[in-house]
Amino acid sequence: MSRPRTVLLTGASGVVGRAVLREQHPDRLRIIPAARSAPVPEAAEPVLRCDLTRERLGLDPDSYRALAAEVDVVIHSAGLTEWGLPAERYRPVNVDGTRQVIDFAAQAGATVHFMSTEFVAALLPGAPAQLRSENICRNYIDSKRQAEELLRVSGLPHTVFRPTNLIGDAATGWTSRGQIVQQMSDWLLRGRAPFVPVHPGIRMDFVAQDLLAKAVVRAVELGDDEGAFWVSYGPEAMDVEGCLRVLAKHAAAVGRTFTPPPLVDADTLDPDEIDRRDPMTRAYLSVLRDVGEVTRCSGGVLPTSMPMLRSRYGIPVVDDTAAYATSLAYAAEHLG
Repeated sequence: MSRPRTVLLTGASGVVGRAVLREQHPDRLRIIPAARSAPVPEAAEPVLRCDLTRERLGLDPDSYRALAAEVDVVIHSAGLTEWGLPAERYRPVNVDGTRQVIDFAAQAGATVHFMSTEFVAALLPGAPAQLRSENICRNYIDSKRQAEELLRVSGLPHTVFRPTNLIGDAATGWTSRGQIVQQMSDWLLRGRAPFVPVHPGIRMDFVAQDLLAKAVVRAVELGDDEGAFWVSYGPEAMDVEGCLRVLAKHAAAVGRTFTPPPLVDADTLDPDEIDRRDPMTRAYLSVLRDVGEVTRCSGGVLPTSMPMLRSRYGIPVVDDTAAYATSLAYAAEHLG
């Protein structure tokens, strides 16, 4: 029997990293979890302390060479994912850190599976609209686009997974920490949006994090070493009205009152409608507007590889509205 493939998992303490570890099959994969500092409860092996912003991942030369001799595959999920930061804040980890991963993988002779974002579609040639330079998401998205380009020109065997906004586990709602979907949903439930700026025809495309993790693990097991996969629902995704209906049902289930705010066409919205609001409301509406703009510039209905992910990687068919409702319930009980 051949030995299990040895996988270096960067960002093992993050949302995607911990979800991947929950999907691991020790008889087929040996995963070495790598993280800078945070704990990794799901890890079956000791956590390797490494730093992507430093040469040799922060390891001494002997440890670096020994690790490269062991590793067959790298799952690169480490990254700075917070929105709204200056471009220079993303470069050390998202761009230069990917360059460090490429150097390591070249020495190891390893395939790289890179976790990007669905929303690089907003910056690709042929995008249906121009993303504003001041959009809160732009610098983050651009850092992922640059990282993809580094991999493309490296000549290394690699895949790119481009997930849309992630929510909790499809069956349980579990997540290691709340993300933007949970945060924005909570803001809506608290009545912080007097209206929702919406570009006509867009979809609210959320994917359970375990679906991404299952796809990545299966790609490693099959030895796949090329392709870019859009991890999204595309035309299957719920519309904005459907999202608000799920929120209303969730509110009723937890004994809260929620009146869905009116939808306003973002294409014809007077900027003063946001600018004249109080600072908190203005900030929230600006995030809603910017997120909607990213979706619009990505096509409105996002590109998707879901049919292929289901057929090749055995990703289960999961109703997105049910998974969203489960994620909301988990967040309400466990994330405060």
